[in-house]
Amino acid sequence: MSKKSDLTQEFPTEAQLRELWSRADVHVLDSVESTNDAAKQLAEDGAPDGTIVLAREQTKGRGRAGHAWHSPRDGGVYLSIVYHPRDLSHPAPLVILAGLGIVEQLERSFPGLRPMLKWPNDLMVGNGKFGGLLAEAAWSDAAPRYLVVGAGVNVRPLGRKGPKDVRSGGTALDDHLEQPAALVDVADAVVRGLESHLSHPEPVLTPALLTELDRHDWLRDRRVRLTSPSAEEGESQGTPGVCVGIAPDGALLFRPDRGALRRVQAGTVTAE
Repeated sequence: MSKKSDLTQEFPTEAQLRELWSRADVHVLDSVESTNDAAKQLAEDGAPDGTIVLAREQTKGRGRAGHAWHSPRDGGVYLSIVYHPRDLSHPAPLVILAGLGIVEQLERSFPGLRPMLKWPNDLMVGNGKFGGLLAEAAWSDAAPRYLVVGAGVNVRPLGRKGPKDVRSGGTALDDHLEQPAALVDVADAVVRGLESHLSHPEPVLTPALLTELDRHDWLRDRRVRLTSPSAEEGESQGTPGVCVGIAPDGALLFRPDRGALRRVQAGTVTAE
């Protein structure tokens, strides 16, 4: 019997996860404002590469651009990992690599599930968002001191208690599986997915990685509206066009209805 199948459907303990992931630096927290914040504090205190923080709930979970992330108790996997990279001169592909690794591993762990990556950091299944990623780094002059990568994954159905905006565009893994997923199995897929590409990240996306991204690219050939970060408040129409892929440096390739192909480094993409 494997280590994984020995674990119960209940929330795993630190001892179980330390054995599963073969490391001592695993911290399971009952409740925390943000696993990224907890991981950053551990990194400031000298936590080694590969330190993992997992929480049963987050009270102030957040995603890209400061958006709140709904993190109900035992409703999903809220997890962050500490890395100590020697070089962060090419940070753009990191979140994409993290997301790619997670969807690849979830696909292996849950046959029949078709998870996808929506540039730059959303995890999708069907037309709903079930997860997201947030990478944060600390620097000493030009050298990185540490990198923290966090993932939030909805596992249990959101129900009526979730925020309206989350329920309208969100989903959960259990909504797409024949039977409820064990939280430990999802957490294991997240960790293995993150480490598959982030333990030794490529500075640019290689042809092999771009091929895998193309297979998991939720935006590929999809009509969208692109809103740039510089758009003024209240300007919600955006620029219509079609997403045609991801560049080796992690930029989104966007073809507007009028004008030349664009390489987009930052922005909000809304499917039509």
